[in-house]
Amino acid sequence: MRCRVKCDGRPNGCRNCERLQLDCVGDDGSTATATGVHTSPVSLRKIRTYRSCTNCRLSKTKCNGDRPKCSRCVSKKADCVYDGGSAPRWTRSLDPATPQTVSGSTEDTRSLSRDPNSSSPEAETADSLTPQDDMEGDIDMLLTSKSEPLPDQANPNPSRSISPGASNPPDALAWLLAIDLPPLRNVRRLVEQYFINVHPIRCFAFVHKPSLMRQLDKGFTSDDEIMLLHIICAHGAKYYALSLSQFDQTPSPSFLRAVGNQWAKKAEHLMLNTFGKISLQRLMTAVLLHDFHFRMGEYNQALMLSGVAVRMAHALKINTEYSPDIMCTESPETTPSVVTRECRRRVMWACYVLDAWSSSGNDQLALLRENDIKIQLPCNERNFGLRIPCVTETLGVGHVLQFLSPAIVPRRPAANMGIMAYYIRIVTLWKKVVRYVNRSDSIAPPWLPESEFTALDSDLRLWRRELPDFVEYSADTIYARLDSNQLGALVVIHCTYHHNYLELYKISMPELFKIRKPFVFPPEHTEFLQSIQAECYHHAHKIASILAEASEHGARLLSDGLLPFFVYDSSRVILYYVARLLDPTRVDAQEKMRESIKAVQSNNRMLREIAPLFPIAESLSAALERWLGKIRRSLSQGAEDDGGLNEVDMSSIPLESPAPILVGSVLPHAGLARPSRAGTATGDRRESRGGISVCSADWSTTNPNANTTWDHTSAAHQLVGLSQDGPCQPGLQHERPVSLHPEPKPVASQPMCDGLDIEDLQNNLSWDMYGIMEISETVSNLGTEEPSWSGAF
Repeated sequence: MRCRVKCDGRPNGCRNCERLQLDCVGDDGSTATATGVHTSPVSLRKIRTYRSCTNCRLSKTKCNGDRPKCSRCVSKKADCVYDGGSAPRWTRSLDPATPQTVSGSTEDTRSLSRDPNSSSPEAETADSLTPQDDMEGDIDMLLTSKSEPLPDQANPNPSRSISPGASNPPDALAWLLAIDLPPLRNVRRLVEQYFINVHPIRCFAFVHKPSLMRQLDKGFTSDDEIMLLHIICAHGAKYYALSLSQFDQTPSPSFLRAVGNQWAKKAEHLMLNTFGKISLQRLMTAVLLHDFHFRMGEYNQALMLSGVAVRMAHALKINTEYSPDIMCTESPETTPSVVTRECRRRVMWACYVLDAWSSSGNDQLALLRENDIKIQLPCNERNFGLRIPCVTETLGVGHVLQFLSPAIVPRRPAANMGIMAYYIRIVTLWKKVVRYVNRSDSIAPPWLPESEFTALDSDLRLWRRELPDFVEYSADTIYARLDSNQLGALVVIHCTYHHNYLELYKISMPELFKIRKPFVFPPEHTEFLQSIQAECYHHAHKIASILAEASEHGARLLSDGLLPFFVYDSSRVILYYVARLLDPTRVDAQEKMRESIKAVQSNNRMLREIAPLFPIAESLSAALERWLGKIRRSLSQGAEDDGGLNEVDMSSIPLESPAPILVGSVLPHAGLARPSRAGTATGDRRESRGGISVCSADWSTTNPNANTTWDHTSAAHQLVGLSQDGPCQPGLQHERPVSLHPEPKPVASQPMCDGLDIEDLQNNLSWDMYGIMEISETVSNLGTEEPSWSGAF
């Protein structure tokens, strides 16, 4: 009895015959050998048609697959459009003589640059394909060279140095470098990558995803919506290209830095071409453009956009609530919706955080003040996504908006707040810390219980104690946030907390941080000085451990542009402490040296891992390697005298620092373009040591339904207006009295490692607006020269 098997028409033998271990016999009686080819594959009368045209597929009619037009379209005089090649990619792998091409037909290439609003049948049919199917085909052609040299470091602008042609991308991925947006199918992928990686961090969660996806299906009509979509796709393109590495295909760094740049330029052009027009969507675009330039190391553009964004916020008057109707009980036809109101709040807080980092906490450079922002903090993501109105607290802990009726204020308004609200509060504390450090010589000494140092330390500990369980940095929270794509936000907020302590405790390391007017610690307070130095070292270690744990889950989680600078300062404090401050006679001195070296090595690995996303990370990594190399040489010289240090694993530390290989990342000694940042604590909770009383802002009031045992008038629970006025200051800001105290001299003691010179660790200390501008070579150094036309006057 003969077995009848349906042939699927696959060349070189069908899969059905292979599964049943039968010889595949063609219509002409020929068989496909194990390694050979059909003697006459074209003679098969019923060979399968791999691709049907769009019209035949929509009408569910058999298509003969003829190109350029099938027989049915010819007879009906209809347009015949195919959305793929004549055969799938796997057929090309069967015939070695068939050249490997990126796309099977010119239709594929043309579809990459088609506008997403196009209503052609090809674009509609492409949407039916799953992202996974298309990605598996694209990654086969991806550039996979891991040893490809990065662009020439002499070029100060990384995004400008990488042209589409320089990256040599395959045609299947050329749409990531195109000027126009790709078809709707690929746009959806980029938008998803944006919401997974960029949306959760810091205060960028101001775009309502359900509304955006709905509008994406309907089509964008206004320029405001189109420019917002362009910058969202520009951000998402970076992580879409990075996600291809999960298939063991690593894109080149130059390709990663080039993708999406054209869309960001187009969004910027659309916004600046009509910058006199102001809308909420344009403000969102400005904030995202600022972050895009900051990530790419284009600090001048980021600085200018920060001013544009803040002035837009002022013009829109989003620093106040639209109306007292927080719960949106009025008619929706005459007032903004729940989503619009919450978007307004979130964009305003995003501008506040943006202004804080851009001004480096300096009141002279800041454009926004806390007392001028009379809105409540953002709600949690659940309420935002589901359009649920709710009442949250203001910047003051335990306070709500003053005009709210007690009937609508819940017992715990903080229960409606998400991780973004706690991040805003820690940034507010960071600004206070920076103000304190900048004028620390004119206020009470830090060792006094009533000093501002003690109050700030208490506020930071209070912030840590008040964190809800879902913001704690614990094993359970890590995996819960990982499942909801919010682990990056959790990492950022805790790193910011710990970095706050580095800023506060830097007064104990004036030699490292070049504090202009440092405190003079008398001999009787040496123990206090050593204790805060050890605390500074502890928090620097915490930053390293948090980032090391997060990097195990993937580089995409380290997607905040501030993290490279957290790592840099963490490493600098760690090495300075063990090399200059640690007592070599301590019992645990060698163990601390080993722990510190491992922490800095971990930081260096993380910088290398995120370097494709953040060009500045390459130069920071080179600095860390240079420091580690100096320590190795110093320890090697003393190894014969102290055999215990031989246990330190220095095998991975280079003797010589490699030259930076990243475009535009050469760090000038004068200053580094990066705003100061703060960190979050995951360590043990500590008791508050006190605070100073202060009146609350006139636009907020104590929650009437709160627990009466909570003292809301205590300054330890107030994050607004904490600092008191200091002593009388000179009449002019640029004047200062003659210092009556000499500069502090370092304690004369034998350092643990004298090979690490302090001048090297002091590089890149400028975090203010001027330091940001100095990093770019595009800033003219001739600004003080007289113009050529001045002689006419």
